[in-house]
Amino acid sequence: MAKKKTAGRPVGSKTKDRPVTDEQVAQCPHCGSRNRGEFKNLQTVIGSGSANGREYEGVQLRNCSCRDCGGAMIVRRYLWI
Repeated sequence: MAKKKTAGRPVGSKTKDRPVTDEQVAQCPHCGSRNRGEFKNLQTVIGSGSANGREYEGVQLRNCSCRDCGGAMIVRRYLWI
């Protein structure tokens, strides 16, 4: 008995190129730890500009706290073009 094909990518189709993103792990400004809690209160600011020689179309600001010292921080993430 032949196996019935399941859903998926058709035979012969090409793999799509996907954009590569750069993101650094947030570090606590108080103790230097990279062990952080959950993100809260996501804010997205739409606006273009440049940072580190690259163009961006918006910035995400996320609040979190350090699990080691309990210090609060805001993590900034650029939305690159």
